[in-house]
Amino acid sequence: MIPLTKSQLEIMAEFYSIKSTKVIFSKSVRNKLWKTATKRDPIPESLKLGKICPALEHQIFRSYQSPNNIQSAVFSECVYAQTLANILSLSDFVICTEVSGFLPDKIIKLLQSYSLTPRYAYSNTDKSRMLIQAGGCAGIDSALITVIDLNVYTIEFKETEAKTSEPDLPKYEEDGKLITTLDFQERCPQFTDMLLQYIGVSMFDVMGNNIHEFTPESVNIAISDNYIKKFADVCCTEDKDGYLVMLPLNQISQWANIEGEIRPAGRNHYSVWTPNALKGFIEKKGGTVENGIVSIDKNELTERRARGGDGKITGYKINQLFFVYINDCQKEDNVLVFKINSVRQLNPTIAGKVFFKDLQYLVVKNHYNL
Repeated sequence: MIPLTKSQLEIMAEFYSIKSTKVIFSKSVRNKLWKTATKRDPIPESLKLGKICPALEHQIFRSYQSPNNIQSAVFSECVYAQTLANILSLSDFVICTEVSGFLPDKIIKLLQSYSLTPRYAYSNTDKSRMLIQAGGCAGIDSALITVIDLNVYTIEFKETEAKTSEPDLPKYEEDGKLITTLDFQERCPQFTDMLLQYIGVSMFDVMGNNIHEFTPESVNIAISDNYIKKFADVCCTEDKDGYLVMLPLNQISQWANIEGEIRPAGRNHYSVWTPNALKGFIEKKGGTVENGIVSIDKNELTERRARGGDGKITGYKINQLFFVYINDCQKEDNVLVFKINSVRQLNPTIAGKVFFKDLQYLVVKNHYNL
């Protein structure tokens, strides 16, 4: 067994010396709350959300002011962070973006060294210890800091079914074949072995189907090495009975079923970078492209709907990789007309996934003799 580092041993020993605690809102409650939030409905007062989990209340309030729905993973992150703060008796809560001067300059500089932007702070009454819930694509979820000596433990929050990370893959050429670049290998070295197994496979041939067949060794590298650059010590998730659990991140594959994935159509979309391929797909559906204007039978396209909420139509899919927003379309009888340069193209992504379905608090605690 890989030995625990000094930081892992210290924070896990403290965590498991305290009575086991269930997360403040179960997964079923979080799912119901997420559905309410995506519909922009009032949050039931019976939940006492502002008192029990103010970070989540603030996140939901922000989403109501935005056109984008809140992501369900945000619910778990806020709930896990608040539960951990409760366990460690960090009772004071501050929204960092709204309260200036709460964090000492030395704490801010320390967080910046970890590529973290503070969002919420949980602290004890004399501010000698803080759990900072943070954000940043290059950073981890939170840091537990002892202010006087700047002792820090870095923490990730993961749902029981989660992705360790999901970066965009390099943009392919007109043939749709996956490529790699030196820049990608330097930024995301943990995915090199997974990606090399599918170099040359055309995303146009597999669109509509995610790729899951990888060697176990390559998936293990993708997951275990994911946090090396992010300096993460431990991960907090919940066990099958709803108790918060802490695990050493470099041993996460020991406690979870792991899986790799390449998605031809990832989350992020961009201006079209394979215009010839797009034109070919349009013409195969009986559409035309003249002077940069597309005309195509609406019945040849698939409706694109918003996640959550009322599921309203937001656009039309030319196929699984290309779509156009409804606001960029005009309808003439049953024909949609739009500029070809308004079409968006989805970028492929690669990810490692973990599934903590059978995790048990006491099994973990006893395994590490804590």
